[in-house]
Amino acid sequence: MARKNDNPRQANERKMVVMTKNPPIHEQPLPPQVYEAQYYEDEINLVDLWLVLMRRRALLMTVAGLCVLAGLALALWLPAKYEYSTSIEIGTRINGDEVEVIESPQTLLAKIQESYIPLARQEYLSSHARSGAPRVEAHIPKGSEIIVLNSKGTERQGPDHKQVQQSVVDMVKKDHGRIITVLRKETEILQNQALAKLEELKDEARLIQSREKRLSDIATLLATQAKEVRSDLARAEADRAQAIKQTKDESRALTLMMLDSGMQQYRQRLAQIDERLKIKLVDSRDTLAKQLADNRRAQLAQQDTIAKLKVQMANLRETRALLPPMRSPEPTGPGSSLMILLSLVLGLLLGVFAAFFAEFLAKVRTQEAQSPAT
Repeated sequence: MARKNDNPRQANERKMVVMTKNPPIHEQPLPPQVYEAQYYEDEINLVDLWLVLMRRRALLMTVAGLCVLAGLALALWLPAKYEYSTSIEIGTRINGDEVEVIESPQTLLAKIQESYIPLARQEYLSSHARSGAPRVEAHIPKGSEIIVLNSKGTERQGPDHKQVQQSVVDMVKKDHGRIITVLRKETEILQNQALAKLEELKDEARLIQSREKRLSDIATLLATQAKEVRSDLARAEADRAQAIKQTKDESRALTLMMLDSGMQQYRQRLAQIDERLKIKLVDSRDTLAKQLADNRRAQLAQQDTIAKLKVQMANLRETRALLPPMRSPEPTGPGSSLMILLSLVLGLLLGVFAAFFAEFLAKVRTQEAQSPAT
């Protein structure tokens, strides 16, 4: 429709634009001016958008205000949530010169996630007539061998969260207590065996010392025997010399033979005593001295083994909770101010959408109202 103030050219162009919205079916192409006018009409104009927002500002502010009120009510109505957590330190033992955990942290984490937490929640549900049990999560902090349990809940739910987490800790301690008991028993057995071996070595050392003492007694006895043999040999030599002087008849030869035989026996006996005293006893004493030195070294090694086993026993640490389940000092999650700010941003976005949607509906109704006239 032409306006009153339009010149003939503008009226003609407007009429052509209206005709392009419902173009007739014809074979001749439309003039270029028609397409240019339609292009400029469909182009997005920021000024038009701003004008739309200004016309619909009441709707925009209403939607934004409702969202802020909803966020404020939600912030005031929802109770503050806290984080409840505890840390489990895995038991350790000394293996050689290194300290190692009694169970791999990854293995224990899998046990906690797949078995202990579900079992603890099931036990909680069986003893509490409530709708649900606290949800507990477990993880290993990077670069550590500690298992951390945490869950989130209100201050009123604190005892429930602490109970479930403590139940998980008790299950882990019970499982590792069995391992610790076996390791402690094995260490005690090894320690008793080492003590028995040390006593055996001490008995062997006392036996060697007794043998050394007997060698001294034997040496004294052999020295006495050698002295007596030398005395007998000297007396036999004196008798032979006396016999040579006194004997004049043919019995002298028989007497000298008897004396020579006795002297020979004394000399052989003396040689045997000297051999035992100076060679065999010395060798036996050296052998016993070496055995005693080896025994003492073995005793020292056994004492070191016993000391290491005692250290292992003393450093066999059981799995424990570093601290009982505790509540965080500050609430977790978004605070009231952040919730209100987010609701304001969301309200503005929804208000803008509502304004454009309302403008769209208004244009649709206007076009429907003008359709019969065109």
